[in-house]
Amino acid sequence: MVVPRVRKSLTPRKSGTPSTNRKLHFNNVALGVVSIRLLHGQSTLDLTYKDKNIGYVLHPSVVSNLPPRPVIADIGTGTGKFLLHLAKSFPDATLHGFDISPSLFPAPQTLPSNMSLDIMDIKQPPHPNHENKYDFINVRLIAAGINQTEWDLVVCNISTLLKPGGSIQWVECNWADVQHIRGDVMSSVATARSMGSMFKEGLRDKFSHGWKLLPQLFLDQGFDNIEEDIVSSDRVVETRSAMTRNGMQAIFGWARLLSSRNAVGSLSMDDLATLEAKAEQDIDSGCYVRFDIHVVLGFKPDKSR
Repeated sequence: MVVPRVRKSLTPRKSGTPSTNRKLHFNNVALGVVSIRLLHGQSTLDLTYKDKNIGYVLHPSVVSNLPPRPVIADIGTGTGKFLLHLAKSFPDATLHGFDISPSLFPAPQTLPSNMSLDIMDIKQPPHPNHENKYDFINVRLIAAGINQTEWDLVVCNISTLLKPGGSIQWVECNWADVQHIRGDVMSSVATARSMGSMFKEGLRDKFSHGWKLLPQLFLDQGFDNIEEDIVSSDRVVETRSAMTRNGMQAIFGWARLLSSRNAVGSLSMDDLATLEAKAEQDIDSGCYVRFDIHVVLGFKPDKSR
């Protein structure tokens, strides 16, 4: 039996198939912020799937460090899905979600009584009312909104929010090395790979720095018991299809944003519709996404102990 081979982009494409072999050019800072909104939309959809691959929502060392009535913050909260999940396990906790934009916030009346959402730009000094307030801070997928020179500042500001003795759990994904994998001999992957490459090249500057240095940045802030946990997004086989579909939704949302702004190298809406259908066919055939998920933990020293 002859095994079909996946051909690279040098192979002439079929007539009527839009090409994604183009380089995007844009320097609108807002696109970086919107990109993180899209990734948060993706992360809220697959929170359960990511955590299944990670193996926990809160690291065991974080749980064992929490007081009976913890005050918990979620930075880059998006829809608040993470805190809504915690509210079930920690009904006595006080839960505060913060984001630079309220665009994804659910209606306040739908939230538990112990949960609130508010605007915060983590690149700015925290309000004194929030300093040394939180027993635990969750940070998840904010790298696309942070410039290379801002990481020290952001980590410092987050540290300011933590109580002495408090802990931080920071999750980022290595989007710069995303791969779309053939899950079966007959799987098609060409469109998913092309769109994935377009996405990571367009945002490479956002995805390729900062978060890799988090363990060192935590050390520079004086944190104790620093740990980095790295798992693959495809570790749990049952999550592969959903993770891939949700990620592709984020990619096409980003591509449509570029098209709506007439960014150089962007694709037309009609072309994107055609490509999205082909990417869906790739996923149906067994194509799945793979990237590394990094979880960095740190504890703020309590000198009074």
